[in-house]
Amino acid sequence: MLPSQRSLSDPLIQRLSQLIYRCLEDLGSTKAALYLKDPDTGAFERVCHYGWPRTLPPPARIAPQDPVLVLVARERRSLAVNDPINYPELKPFGQGAANVPRFHLSPIYDHGEWKALLLQRDPSKGGTYAPGRQDAAAQAICEEIVLALNTFPIPSIQPAPAPEPAPVEEVPALRVPAPPSAAMVQVETPEAAALPPAEPEAAIPEQQTFFWEAASLLCLMVPTAAVALRLRDAAEARPLLIYSRLPLSGDLTGQVVRHVQGQAPQGRVNELRPVTRSEWTDREPLTGHFATLLPVLLEEEGGENLLMLFRQEDRPFSMHEQELVRQVSRMLGFYLQEADLHERYHQAFLSVSHRILASADGRIPSLKTHSINTAELSRDLARKVDLPTSAVEAVSISAILHDVGTLLLDYRVLDKPRLSAEELEKVRQHPLLASTFLKDLYFPFDVLHIIRHHHEHWDGGGYPDGLKGDAIPMGSRIIHLVEAYEMMISETPYRPAKTAPQAEAELERLAGIQFDPQLVAHFIQILKTRR
Repeated sequence: MLPSQRSLSDPLIQRLSQLIYRCLEDLGSTKAALYLKDPDTGAFERVCHYGWPRTLPPPARIAPQDPVLVLVARERRSLAVNDPINYPELKPFGQGAANVPRFHLSPIYDHGEWKALLLQRDPSKGGTYAPGRQDAAAQAICEEIVLALNTFPIPSIQPAPAPEPAPVEEVPALRVPAPPSAAMVQVETPEAAALPPAEPEAAIPEQQTFFWEAASLLCLMVPTAAVALRLRDAAEARPLLIYSRLPLSGDLTGQVVRHVQGQAPQGRVNELRPVTRSEWTDREPLTGHFATLLPVLLEEEGGENLLMLFRQEDRPFSMHEQELVRQVSRMLGFYLQEADLHERYHQAFLSVSHRILASADGRIPSLKTHSINTAELSRDLARKVDLPTSAVEAVSISAILHDVGTLLLDYRVLDKPRLSAEELEKVRQHPLLASTFLKDLYFPFDVLHIIRHHHEHWDGGGYPDGLKGDAIPMGSRIIHLVEAYEMMISETPYRPAKTAPQAEAELERLAGIQFDPQLVAHFIQILKTRR
């Protein structure tokens, strides 16, 4: 009988008893117990069981915040436990075991609502539970239990009102200073950058990947429903990275945003752009509200990033858990600090590139505009084909400097509508001249190699080395394609500009001849989204 004195009908009890007895036949378990959730209290009450000694039955009641329910709620799937030493929450269910008890736990849901828990123990003949083989049989039994509950419904009373979401309030934050970076060379922020700021989700793929891994580790070490990271001043619209093992409902995602806002009142909610990742995307989303949170300020050189951990259980983070969070947070803070320094190096290189182009304004007025336009589109294409951040940076800087070799040519030759064979050969030397011009700039990636080959053709008909196909560096292929398009749509004293559709048709015509055909397809997708 459930605590609210609502009786289960005899046919229902008989049917449920028959179903859990099938665990002994279908899964080879020697013990099985079924618990039904009391919607009034949230506790799980034992309805029937088989196999336990009369003097050592399984617990009659599982409290709402019992660790075993927290474990199952976190997994939201059938769970095989063949080594219970790492699962102390299962100890009350292992009484009377002659050897090491082994468990199989199955939460039972009906239209997304958790209704019951099926717990099995001790496979016959000392075997183990194999999820791949036994989960399907357990799921079939669970589905029949749901059918029985709907066929013989339990009389209900008006449920208690759902608890109100916890108010957004400032919670004292852990302060975690990142390790000092005294060995790093400090780079001043440049006064001007050649390129506009990038979109946050495109600018930090490695930072996102590192955070997803760190957040996953935190969820394994410290039971947590969600982990969020607000990056300081990443862009005008700041990204808010949110990780959870199970998908979050829209309401829970909104609660994360509001709680983060409560800890960082200097920003506005509509400036935060949630970027979410869930480990089990095929599961039902978590619903409800967060009852416990732990803010962590990552104190780094130049500012603070905010990390927040969320729990749905009203259970504070213990001192041991907080120490584990500090250790992982220090590693995350150190990585973010390194990434910030790397970005400042990148901006410094862009600033130098910008000033080189500005020096050519008197002799080649179109060089600066052409180079910046080519760099912007080349960066977008590099991201479109999922190049890593370092490669995107290499393409960006190479694109903005790809024509600096022309500064070493006679600018009067560049103004001619027609060139002699000798003059054309000189102009074709500009990728090689760039190597001379840039050789004393020690880039952290091979800019000179990319610039050298940015006039190679896919079919091998380009210059200076006649490279063909995949032998041409990817960055060179990107810049060659984008530069050609940029030249087509630009007007000169000697020819009118093509329209965007005309230029796109020309690129498609030359795909596989002059240009990488896959890059052409991706590039045209980018262009069509800009119309």
